[in-house]
This record gives sequence, structure tokens and C-alpha cells, in this order.
Amino acid sequence: MQQWLHFPQFLIDRPLRSGNMVQDYRIVKMLGIGSYGYTYLVAADHTSKMKVLKQLRKRKLRMNGHGLFQREKKILKRLHHSSIPRLYDEFEWQGRPFFVMEQMPGKTFEDLIFGYHQVFTEREAFQITRNILDIVAYFQRKEIVHRDLRIPNILYSEKENKISIIDFGLACHVGDADEANPEPPPMREPYFRSDFYALGHFMLFLLYSGYRAAEKKERPWYEELPLSEEGCLILKRMLQIEQAYETVDELIADMEAWLQAADAEEMVFKKTGNSRF
Repeated sequence: MQQWLHFPQFLIDRPLRSGNMVQDYRIVKMLGIGSYGYTYLVAADHTSKMKVLKQLRKRKLRMNGHGLFQREKKILKRLHHSSIPRLYDEFEWQGRPFFVMEQMPGKTFEDLIFGYHQVFTEREAFQITRNILDIVAYFQRKEIVHRDLRIPNILYSEKENKISIIDFGLACHVGDADEANPEPPPMREPYFRSDFYALGHFMLFLLYSGYRAAEKKERPWYEELPLSEEGCLILKRMLQIEQAYETVDELIADMEAWLQAADAEEMVFKKTGNSRF
């Protein structure tokens, strides 16, 4: 307790409360807490359209967070895609940097799986990932790596039948050095393959959504999940268990081939009643 009383005030972080005004934006609610920022749903005085406000956490002002905050803004300025948040505004308020982004429609796959208990088949997991790869291909062709393609950062809007990718807070340009972490884990490497690795784990969440263990003994995913041989190989390559994918076009080609084979087998199933998918 005594240590807390002497804790430096400049390191104390408190998120903004609902109803607070920041510049011309009214805080509606907090959306999340990241490694270096808070995000809020906000309403502007001059419009009823909701937007997303990002605030750099106070203690990150004196750490590497400020550089990451600026890098995220620069990357968002370069991206103009309907499935990526558009950067609307940036400013300082009470000595703190902020920026405002488009609110993307839909629910995160984290909410769909754990909140709504949605179950995905193998074919659905591959089709969803294939659709995500169109967005990934867009920013990778600009030499940008997301490095955080997890289920909380990928959204699906059933109403619009649209997938979106959010939170470019860890995004970087290919080959950018990370002085704080010179040997990053596979998902944080500044190379394209790190996004494929992350999407491999994303797929596992989808594939395990309907899995019910028949025995208590844990086994590797490729033994537990009833996957097709071709699908298993693609996933192993994404997860760098087998030779890793180096380009998005190579991965898209294999995904397309897998989906075509699944569709052909579905046609056979309609005639015979037998299918792997």
C-alpha cells in the first residue's frame, strides 16, 4: 500500500469515462485496451455516425508506444480499402495524442465463437480465410505486415456479408527492425509469413469451434481434428510445421485449389451421400 502511494503520477493510467468530451468527440463506451492504447466508440457533435477513437496510454508516452502510435497512423494513411478502417482525424488533447478511425461493421470472430457459440465447418474455415487473404494481399502488396491477425481483430458483418481487419497497432513494413524484441516469435516477425502463421491459428479457432473431445488425453491438432489431408498440409505450412508459405499468392492458390476440390466433392456427395467436408 505504501509503495502505491509513492507510485509516480505520470505512470498512472486511467481510461476516459463514458460521456467525456475529447475535442469534438463524445465518449460512448470503451471498446478495448491494447498494449499501448485505449480505444473508444465515440460520437461527433456534428454527426450521428459512430467512430473509433484511439488514445495513447500515458505511461507509453515515455516508452516505445509513441513511436508505434505514430507508425500506426502512417500505415492507416496509406491504406484505402473498404475492409480496413479509414483514418479520419488526428490531434492532441490535454497533451495526449489521439486519432479517429472508421467504425467497421460486424462482430469479432472472438465474439462469434465464444459469445454466440457459432460453429464452423472445415470448408467454412477455409472459405473465410480465403476471403481474409484478399484483404491481406492488399496491404502486403504495399509491403505492410499486420502482425496481429487474431480472432479479436477480424470482424464479420452478416448484414453486409463483409469481413474487416482492424487494429494495425503492431503493423510494420517488411523487414522493420524491432529493437525491443530482436528475436520475435513467429506471429511478430516483420515478414509476410508471420501473417500466414497468425491466420493458421485463426483457422484453428474456427475448426475447434465444433470440436468435442472423445477422450481426455490431449493430442496435436492434426490428430484431433478430422481434417482432409490437403487441408491439413495447408495449415501445417501456414503454421510453419512444414515448409512455410512466403507469398500470399502461393497461399491463395492452394486455398483456391482446396475449395475447388471441396466443391467438386460436394457435388459427388449430393449424388452418393459421401463427403469428407
